Amino acid sequence: MKKLYLFALLLLLTVFSSYAQIQNTIWKGTLKIDNSPEALFDFGKDTLKVRAYQNNMVIETMTYAYTDTSFTVKKVEGQSDCDNTVLGKYKFTIKGDELTLKAVKDDCDDRSSALNDTKWTRFAWPAEVKVDEAVLKQYPGTYAMDDQHSITISLENGRLIAESPTNLPGKTLLYGQGDTRFLFHIRDVALEFVKDNNGAVTKFVVYEDGKTYDWKKVK
Repeated sequence: MKKLYLFALLLLLTVFSSYAQIQNTIWKGTLKIDNSPEALFDFGKDTLKVRAYQNNMVIETMTYAYTDTSFTVKKVEGQSDCDNTVLGKYKFTIKGDELTLKAVKDDCDDRSSALNDTKWTRFAWPAEVKVDEAVLKQYPGTYAMDDQHSITISLENGRLIAESPTNLPGKTLLYGQGDTRFLFHIRDVALEFVKDNNGAVTKFVVYEDGKTYDWKKVK
């Protein structure tokens, strides 16, 4: 009897461990759709957002609920052809930092074909460094790489925001890594502000895929 009780307790702890491992976590993998794009699975408390790693745009927003080692999802909005009333059920297993999904039942072929038998790796953006607002106030302005490409930096509620009609999907938060260096949370793209000898900001340098791009401050 004692052995049976211990087995049941271990099983229960495993179930709760699975719950804790999936809620409020982010996983990176590849969707089984055209061009096999990299994506992020962003599990909130009860909402799952699938984001394109390329530009951080939300591909699909779903509600989810979990029991044991499976979860059900239902579309809220997004690019798939799924009806908002159709539930999809998926079994998940977590081993170390790897999440594996397998469809149990999903009548939305658009979703199940993209997610069935996929593997995801636990993901986390680098920890954000708090930058004093007095420092941030130095950076707003318009920066240009050439005549066709410009980015406007603004300060809103103590955060730097980047906007560009050609280079960004919309208002994009910048995440501090130091007083001059910031991340876009778009792939591993970073920028670093540069000052002249008088302390005036003259440009920022974008680091992307092993290359650097200068964006001069024009106003």
